[in-house]
Amino acid sequence: MNNFSRKARVIIVLLCIIFLGIFVFNQEKFTIFKSLPTIKQSSDKRSPEETQKDFDEFINAVFIEEVSDDSITLNYSVKNKQQYGLEGTAPTLGEASIQSMKDSLFISENRLASMETFNYDNLTSEQQLIYDIIYNMLKQNLQASGILEYSEHLGPVTGIQAQLPVLLAEFNFYEKDDIDTYIELLRLVPAYFDSIIEFEKYKSSKGLFMSDTTAQAIIDQCNEFAETNDENYLITVFNNKIKKFEGLSEAETTSYINSSTKAVTECVIPAYKNLINALVKLKGTGENDNGLCGFEKGKEYYEYLVKAQTGSYRSITEIDRMLSNALSETQQEMAKIMTVSPDVYYKAQELEYPYKEPEKAINYLKDAIKKDFPALADDIKCEIKYVDKSLEESLSPAFYLTPALDAYKDNVVYLNKNERYDLSEAFPTIAHESYPGHLYQNCYFQSLNPAPVRSVINSGGYSEGWATYAELYSYGISGIDKDVAELMVQNTIATLCVYGKADVGVNYLGWDFKKLQEFLSDYGFSKSQSRTVFDSMVAEPANYLQYTLGYLEIEELKKEAMNKLGDKFKLAEFHKFFLSIGAAPFSVIEDYLGKWIEEIQNGTI
Repeated sequence: MNNFSRKARVIIVLLCIIFLGIFVFNQEKFTIFKSLPTIKQSSDKRSPEETQKDFDEFINAVFIEEVSDDSITLNYSVKNKQQYGLEGTAPTLGEASIQSMKDSLFISENRLASMETFNYDNLTSEQQLIYDIIYNMLKQNLQASGILEYSEHLGPVTGIQAQLPVLLAEFNFYEKDDIDTYIELLRLVPAYFDSIIEFEKYKSSKGLFMSDTTAQAIIDQCNEFAETNDENYLITVFNNKIKKFEGLSEAETTSYINSSTKAVTECVIPAYKNLINALVKLKGTGENDNGLCGFEKGKEYYEYLVKAQTGSYRSITEIDRMLSNALSETQQEMAKIMTVSPDVYYKAQELEYPYKEPEKAINYLKDAIKKDFPALADDIKCEIKYVDKSLEESLSPAFYLTPALDAYKDNVVYLNKNERYDLSEAFPTIAHESYPGHLYQNCYFQSLNPAPVRSVINSGGYSEGWATYAELYSYGISGIDKDVAELMVQNTIATLCVYGKADVGVNYLGWDFKKLQEFLSDYGFSKSQSRTVFDSMVAEPANYLQYTLGYLEIEELKKEAMNKLGDKFKLAEFHKFFLSIGAAPFSVIEDYLGKWIEEIQNGTI
């Protein structure tokens, strides 16, 4: 129930297989308001200087609490723990219990009360932005009190059981203590999974357990992981990493290898087997095989979930209409393109990108975006790595791991050489992950030296919406035929909208499989493909909308700026405005966009 965790940003899963959709690690968040909440005016008698100093101390305390909540978040967030007073933090995976969720709400109440002691007018403009974002998110957290049991930790793609092995495999070994922490985390997996099992039993007692199809998919996935035993990729990846770690003696390396292997085989794999056994027993206790709206408070929870995952303040009815309008517009645009260029469809089928090698594609993109995007320092590094062969079957074709805030210039884009993926056709995917997508977005914002607390504030719609926006932009600079590029853009938007409408239909409007199949058949989906989509929407609702609705919200912001500024509108300046705001709900961004537009109109910037 925590709005601030970076964990949601660690693994970026791509739109790579049209029938599987796009999903990311599921971090529950709640209602976002259309306009900023009315801020309670405090009777604060402190001077502006005192207020600003105390507010900095407050948000730094929030950062410390959030980043140390679990050791994986800490490891992915900070390289130099001493610099932030985080040395000696005990290894922990946190807890996935109903009580921990209630505790999170209690923390939100306390933080909100603390924030309301500050005189907003005494804060600096940057502090006011942070105040607006955190205040908004704390308010949304408190809306969760009646629907905590609707949360879900497990899922075929976004669930912790799917994400944890990758998070552990990519755990950073900055120093020797990190290796010790890692091995202790392996030993803590059984207790962590026990808390998940207890939560699933609690959901079952409330009639809220997952569908049999979802449960079986998770069981099958866990079985596949547990069957590997001594050949488990956590063992092979660790062994490769530890042998490259500088400063260890041969005896220490051997000791660490033995400790890691023992922890995986005696703790991690048994924890997965225990989870399997629990799910097998709970399977069949679910009372709803359709979308969230099949539960008593399912519609209410879906409304929270969509707002939380996307950062959009719109009602579900408005979102559905927005998706329909965008889908209709893209279909019309595609028809126009194919009318003017009848052979464009066939050209698209034989599409080849000039920049087929990933390294060359990134270098080209880095230079090609300079016209429309604010400049980045030349010392930003981007290393291409290929995922370990043992991980190829379980990972997407490419992903970007957000680096620690104090090492943001050292970036890695991971590519998957699995035969399922053709990396020569990955140009838009690489743009999504690198320039001007996730890597560029993260590096530009961190180059502004924001307060550390900003690194633990996550808004999926902001980040994934931007990466989708970047991916679509890349077609226009890819060097392919202009009409083909525009057709690809419109086709991608249409695909996003179809999946978005499927999500809303299944989880809010009550579409069963038959109804969804009827809808998807109009867009060429077979019965088996429709079943895959249906199962995905039931298992992991709202996640796909981060990409679709996030992108559409950015386009709405751009249109508003273009309409109001006319000839004064500059695309590069709009991009600079959006990127400088950083991760935030779109309600906050819209308010600040209005101020930005006024300043340009008045000539003050």
